[in-house]
Amino acid sequence: MHTILIFAFMLYSIWAWHVICSPDAFSWNFGFVFLNLAQVVYLVYEMRPVKFDPELEEVYNTLFEPFKVSRLQFKRMVSPDFAHVMSLHAGEAYAMQNLTKTDRLGLLLSGKVNVMSGHQFLHPILPCEFLDSPEFESSRATIDEKFKVSIVAASSCRYVYWQRSSLEYLFVKEPYLASVVTTLIARDITTKLYAMNNKIVTERGSHLDIRLPSISHALVRSPRRLRSACKPPPPTTVQPVPPEKRPNCWTREPDSMMSVAKRNGVTPSAYAGGDEELMPLAANEAPAASSDDLSVADSCPDTSSKYHSCEAVETDDELKH
Repeated sequence: MHTILIFAFMLYSIWAWHVICSPDAFSWNFGFVFLNLAQVVYLVYEMRPVKFDPELEEVYNTLFEPFKVSRLQFKRMVSPDFAHVMSLHAGEAYAMQNLTKTDRLGLLLSGKVNVMSGHQFLHPILPCEFLDSPEFESSRATIDEKFKVSIVAASSCRYVYWQRSSLEYLFVKEPYLASVVTTLIARDITTKLYAMNNKIVTERGSHLDIRLPSISHALVRSPRRLRSACKPPPPTTVQPVPPEKRPNCWTREPDSMMSVAKRNGVTPSAYAGGDEELMPLAANEAPAASSDDLSVADSCPDTSSKYHSCEAVETDDELKH
């Protein structure tokens, strides 16, 4: 359309100059020719093919192109004004636990990175994945937070990162790009959480799915509490029973004691000193087991027990006769 307008205004300018000899009409139409010509040049410049490095091209095709982000928007996002491309050798750290601040957002271009908590491996990070999306999202309110994990390169890798202040300035200028990046960060965090499923194993060896609502409460409990909950109760110690709480079969009347003694062949004089005070034994001296004590204990059956013998019942019947 701009080309047609250029041709039309050019003819009108020639007519105004040669036919009616009107400098005002000529100047006005000739000015519109230049305006449309400049617009055509701008549109051709916008339509030019935008190419990236192979690593950035893969990132654009994988993450941003499905969301209809233009190449010019992505080029502005990865331009040196906002982004920085860095390299890591195997063993070098992108972030150290409790040392590095969470004031940037990194995206892995090539290679492999491992996430460690202390000396424990958590999960890997592959190309086209964010390096620190959970930390970047959780530290929006403050800039003094530090990484709770260490991010170490497992092989030679390259990554691009943005400072938080640069991204916030870019997102003000590009609202749609801000929505896309927020969605990508949320999806990346979800992927990392699902990757932790392999680390949650029951006692039987089966894996738990953290998407289940019943698992969320169990994850809050610490391993120490889980171990203590599985411990059996401590064995109870036998305490001496006070005399006032002993059953009736433990205490007998003197007459019944004498009859039992006669039945077992024990002389009644053995019980004559029953009211006398017994002398305490020494600490290292154990009481000797006597046949008399055993016979008395055997003669006191527990009728409530299922092991109550018929012999004891017959003995009671004989005493009645």
